[in-house]
Amino acid sequence: MSRGREGRRVRIDDQRRYGKLENSCNVKASERFHRKPYQSYTVEDYLKKMGVDITKGVDAGGAETGRKQYQE
Repeated sequence: MSRGREGRRVRIDDQRRYGKLENSCNVKASERFHRKPYQSYTVEDYLKKMGVDITKGVDAGGAETGRKQYQE
């Protein structure tokens, strides 16, 4: 007694179904899909892009001097 379809028949049907899907893609959609990836930026690159001068360094050697409660 046979239960369901045999594996060979299932494999042939799958190949037909997926073969049609792969051959029917739009050329423009394929070009948009195969684009260059986004370029990665470092923090320094982003700050330069925003116009922040990163050559100054940290003033006061990292010590806290600007807050009012610290000055008391």
